[in-house]
Amino acid sequence: MVLSYYLLKPFYSACWRVLNLFVKRSETVFYCHTPIDMQNWLPVQEHLQPLRIVTDKPATYRDLKAEGFNPGRLPCFPKAVLMCRVAAHKFPSAKVIKIGMRHGPYHFKRFTSAKHYAPFSLYLFTSEADLKQARKAGVRCGEIGGYPKLDPWLKGRISLPPNPASNKAKILFTSTYDGSGMSAIEHWLPLLPRLAESYEIYVSLHPWMSAGYVEQIKAMPAVHYVADRPLPYIALADLVIVDSSSIIAECCALDKPLISWKLPEAPRSVAQITEILEQASIRISHPSELSAAIERCLQNPHEHQQARQNAAAIFFDKLDGEASKRTAKHIIKLLPEIGL
Repeated sequence: MVLSYYLLKPFYSACWRVLNLFVKRSETVFYCHTPIDMQNWLPVQEHLQPLRIVTDKPATYRDLKAEGFNPGRLPCFPKAVLMCRVAAHKFPSAKVIKIGMRHGPYHFKRFTSAKHYAPFSLYLFTSEADLKQARKAGVRCGEIGGYPKLDPWLKGRISLPPNPASNKAKILFTSTYDGSGMSAIEHWLPLLPRLAESYEIYVSLHPWMSAGYVEQIKAMPAVHYVADRPLPYIALADLVIVDSSSIIAECCALDKPLISWKLPEAPRSVAQITEILEQASIRISHPSELSAAIERCLQNPHEHQQARQNAAAIFFDKLDGEASKRTAKHIIKLLPEIGL
């Protein structure tokens, strides 16, 4: 647990208890760390009573307001909190019921300490394999919820982004944040202007990516920067360039051809993900290999299709568009008053 949990717990717990004496705590809230969390949360919210959204991040507060939500700010003192994070320390009292779910699919970075999950009454994972690894790491509050973010796509409720007028093949470049030691952005960033002459180029970066990289990409006139909603562009793309981000799972779910970079092992690297990429993608280790890999991928989009399907079965137990409903059922078991 982070230090702030122990520093704030006596004060927060005392406030919660005093407030509960005057008005019994009955509210359930959704804690939003970044707007990305909303993509996995909103399909679940459809199956529950409307819940108030709260955040402690000024940028998230502004973004939510701009999108038409009316978020509250921390601190708040609810009966229960739902979140797409492992951030129980934001509500440092054992009296607050905590339910968590992933904001991205599976575990593409090594599990953090199980003690971060200990305050949760329930934490929902995306598949049996995901849950098995969580339990192996010492997590004792896990169940399988699935990945609600994909439900609108699997149900055909969301349209593709507008297609550009050109007939160029569409390529999505993606990267996890550079501070993880698991990003390949330095390999491909200098190549984008030249590649944009032949292909329609889109770029999606992890929200924690250093601002310098983001600004470089935004300054490239022929490159389309995708801020925080890459899923429509995965669906649009003819192929996706990946490193070690959980976007790999979404690409497998939508059966998109992959090119991946061979990277040195980092402290939080997951060997299983490397093994999956060896089977499900074209692997390259140097920028000079990229052009040939792109053409190979475009000419043979089904080359690794079976391996992608096998990987999707590891990342997700079911891709039936019902993950949000299953997740809501788990939540209602603990909090029946918020069910529809």
